[in-house]
Amino acid sequence: MRYTLKQLTYIDVAARHKSITGAAKALNISASSISSAIDAIEIQTNKKLFTRLPSKGISVTQFGHVFLSNSRQLLKAHLTFEEAVDEQAKAIKGAVRMGCFTPAAPIILPLITKSVADNHPGISIHLTEGDIAQNMRHVVDSKIDLAIGVSANLAMNIDFVPLFVAPPHIVLPHDHPLADRSILSLKDVCNEPMVLLDLDETRDYMFGLFNQDDLTPRVAYSSQSSEMVRSMVAAGLGYSIFNLRSLQKQQYTVGDLVRIPLTPGYRAVEYGIIHRNDAHLSKVDNVVINTCIRLRDSGAFNRAVLPEGRVIADCRKNVLITA
Repeated sequence: MRYTLKQLTYIDVAARHKSITGAAKALNISASSISSAIDAIEIQTNKKLFTRLPSKGISVTQFGHVFLSNSRQLLKAHLTFEEAVDEQAKAIKGAVRMGCFTPAAPIILPLITKSVADNHPGISIHLTEGDIAQNMRHVVDSKIDLAIGVSANLAMNIDFVPLFVAPPHIVLPHDHPLADRSILSLKDVCNEPMVLLDLDETRDYMFGLFNQDDLTPRVAYSSQSSEMVRSMVAAGLGYSIFNLRSLQKQQYTVGDLVRIPLTPGYRAVEYGIIHRNDAHLSKVDNVVINTCIRLRDSGAFNRAVLPEGRVIADCRKNVLITA
């Protein structure tokens, strides 16, 4: 036996209205189309679906109740199928090229990419790492679509979507005499050996912080790897300054470290998404931007900074960030 979905729909509507005429009006078709569907199935099954009641419409037979129960399951399954196909057809697919400052990338990007992957599996993100100025140039030159950048020194054709403020904090070996302090200033540590994250932008930023207090740091060690800097501090070789912290507790081969916020007044930085304001944003670009905004509004990025550091303002000055 073969039945069409149209026939099953006509019969279902007729049963709900208890009237062929009522079903015809509801579906905006002729009453003969409803009757033909009923007749066709009754002929194939050799059973009556309805009892015709003169001037009173129709009444479902016992066989009709069983038939309708099964046919409604089929109609519901078909509706679910169509909705799934429509949803799949509407799913946003494509790729986005996204850059980030190298030391910050392992902290920030997993939050973003995981959220995008969970909600939009058809989107792929091609990640690049580099310094902040390089990422800016790549956005301006359309080599990448988006980047996690800072609010300082923006090009004229760049828009900035703020995500969070990252104030500087001191990183000390866990057994350092100052490790139990709740807050520190650079005057407290300037005579101590410093482990410097020796990148152009971070170097300028660090010395700028000390210049605020007319101080000069005593750089004893340096590295271009933020992980190496943290490991050297944990080993007791000196202190350092960071703006971001890892979202999970890190394990070090030698020793451990503590993070202590700086006193208010030191220059902080605002992290956000940068993109060209004169370029067309694709649906994929907008998904990534909106994902970042949702993460910001939920406080997800706050875990990457010391909670006490949020009181530090003046975040839109021409400064850069360390991680």
